[in-house]
Amino acid sequence: MKSKIFGSNILFIVLLSLVVVLPLLWILLVCLEHEKPVIKADSKAESIYIGASKDLPVSVSDGKRGLRKVWIGIVKDGKEIPLVAKGYQKGGFFSGGTTKEDLLNIPIEPAKMGLSDGKAVLRLIAWDYSWQRWWNGNIETIEKEIIIDTKRPEMDILSGIQNLNQGGSGIVIYKLSEPCEKNGVYAGGNYFPGYAGVFQDKNIYISVFALEYSKGPGTEIYAEAVDGAGNSSRKGFKVFIKEKKFKKDSLNISDEFLNAKMPEFNLAVPRDSKTPLADKFLKVNSDLRVENYNKIKDIVKNTEKSLLWDGVFVGLPNAKNMAGFADHRDYFYQGKHIDSQVHLGVDLASLANAPVPAANRGKVVFAEDLGIYGKTVLLDHGYGLFSMYSH
Repeated sequence: MKSKIFGSNILFIVLLSLVVVLPLLWILLVCLEHEKPVIKADSKAESIYIGASKDLPVSVSDGKRGLRKVWIGIVKDGKEIPLVAKGYQKGGFFSGGTTKEDLLNIPIEPAKMGLSDGKAVLRLIAWDYSWQRWWNGNIETIEKEIIIDTKRPEMDILSGIQNLNQGGSGIVIYKLSEPCEKNGVYAGGNYFPGYAGVFQDKNIYISVFALEYSKGPGTEIYAEAVDGAGNSSRKGFKVFIKEKKFKKDSLNISDEFLNAKMPEFNLAVPRDSKTPLADKFLKVNSDLRVENYNKIKDIVKNTEKSLLWDGVFVGLPNAKNMAGFADHRDYFYQGKHIDSQVHLGVDLASLANAPVPAANRGKVVFAEDLGIYGKTVLLDHGYGLFSMYSH
């Protein structure tokens, strides 16, 4: 009898413990969780630059008890300017908040907010629905330095009048009032970055630019600089573009030529397939040409930010010009026009096995077979200037 009573008491104690202890554990582990909300401002830099206007992306999240509220503001010269004060719905006394994450896009316009240029503090605070801090929740606060800069960079063109051929190139020298994340020349819609380091004054830049063969007189050419806050300045300069008529050639493609040349190319079409020779040629002359051109563009995106060349550039000695830059070529096969392309190089002929000197000092950045160009060497002469040699 005693043993039954004793067993009943133990069972009662166990059940009572489960009824009391489990809820307490749940409250301690869930309701009283101590993980702070997570705040992420869209900037990896130590300082955030704000220009005349800026949209600042901010994400706030709390994966456990959910978000309670968020406050974001700017503190400058002892004055606090609220940008966001937002509360989030609660699901229930025990369930916490219904919002686990929120993405905010905060417009900042210093002039409308009465903020002058200079340093300030961006303060971001988030609370969750934890029972910590006497039901006030965990709190996370982060502060980031912001630099308000609403002034455009000043730009002065130092170089003289540019005289260009259609399809030619030039160099512009200019001075900036401040370091700018992006600066360079736009020529007919194409962008050519500027580089400092040629002159002792680090605020003086050069930009080597080129004009497409299809861009003639009246093409818009200007220099532009954009600072870290997004303020931009644009300045034109005197350019005289000489219109140029390019040579037109008609080339007849024979079966003998195709049978000799097509096996050199590693095509998607097998060499022994029944695909017509003209179709194979078009794949090389059009598709492979574009692929090779894009490869060159990728290579020249990275350049030495120093002056590698010295003195005058030289050409191939004792050479005869066989084809010019931007020659327009029409291709005919069995009397029918099958393709048109523009020759973007200069073909030179010299004696057999004649050495090919580099046009100037530079760094070899590519030395491989390159599709339609054959064996190719690309030299980087620094500051965005390259020369290419193919055979």
